Amino acid sequence: MTRTHDTLSNHDTVPTSLDIGPDRLNALYQTELMDSGPEERFDRLTRLVAATLSVPVALVSLVDTKRQFFKSSFGLPEPWKTDRETPLTHSFCQHVVARAAPLVIEDSTLDPLVCDNLAIPDLNVRAYLGIPLLDQDGHVLGSLCAIDAEPHKWTAREQEILADFAKLVEEQISLRERVARLAQFDEQRLLIQGELAHRIKNIFSVISSLLLVSSRTESNLDGFVRSVTGRIQALSRANDFIIDSRPDGTGVACGLAGLMEALLAPFKRDEKQAIVSCQSITVGEKTAAALALVIHELATNAAKYGALSTGDGYIHLECNSLGDTLKITWREIGGPPITQNPSRKGFGTRMVARTVEAQLMGTITRDFASDGLLVALEIPLSAIGR
Repeated sequence: MTRTHDTLSNHDTVPTSLDIGPDRLNALYQTELMDSGPEERFDRLTRLVAATLSVPVALVSLVDTKRQFFKSSFGLPEPWKTDRETPLTHSFCQHVVARAAPLVIEDSTLDPLVCDNLAIPDLNVRAYLGIPLLDQDGHVLGSLCAIDAEPHKWTAREQEILADFAKLVEEQISLRERVARLAQFDEQRLLIQGELAHRIKNIFSVISSLLLVSSRTESNLDGFVRSVTGRIQALSRANDFIIDSRPDGTGVACGLAGLMEALLAPFKRDEKQAIVSCQSITVGEKTAAALALVIHELATNAAKYGALSTGDGYIHLECNSLGDTLKITWREIGGPPITQNPSRKGFGTRMVARTVEAQLMGTITRDFASDGLLVALEIPLSAIGR
């Protein structure tokens, strides 16, 4: 009997888990093929394998540490056809993945590697030919296999044919990933367009807010001009605080308290309008940019509708590290009474939530209390230095 694997001693038990290494496992999950729905591009290939090699069953099998998932199957009996997976107790493909090499079995009942495997009585796997499926980095994702219900002497030509089909499967996996990336890029493009439009709109809102803030404190034209100019310059300094203008494009780490003070400075009429209480924590460039977007959005809304829109209103911004989490609390006091929660979330609100969750890996909650808005951000300290 011809085999492409080492002869093993008799097995007392069938393995129920497989150590395939974290890199290989991550590569498998990154394809997003596990538990995905049937796709004709793969089903077409398993049909062709079965017809070309004259076997009743052909599978595209993906293997993780506990099971094999059939991305495509032809001729598989029920309930496996519907379930589209089996535990490793019923898997020959796990050996292809573990060894990263083809597996040729002419009669499974006589082969010490698989003779105890439950796929023999339950799935009627008597002969098996499996070829590894690789990603572009050479990680083994699974196997393309041909299965016969009778002993089968696999010829060199049949092995070559299945290897060629395996390359076609790999090409489809790669193509599928490229299409998914293009779709993701298109989605990101639309998102960026929306954010850009919102930020441009926000520029006018900020200028309008600064004009209103200055008009409440200045009674003559010269004072008004100086006040507006100073606030716009403060807004520019806040931007410089976040983005270093060095030619190499690298940024600098900044302190959390200084960042918050710089971001709120353009909106304050006096020091009492924004009370900042933050621990001395170094903030990385990417985190500073994300936090700036969040605080800028909150301050703009406060100047338009909230505490900063009134003469006596003010902001209390507090930052505390609790264990491995940084908690930032934004509290508006003395603004117009809040009679009800907003009925809809605007683009700015959704953008802030997306920034906190995706870029800062944190959470954000809002409480529209009658005496003022309360916003709480919780961010892992591990993300602050980025």
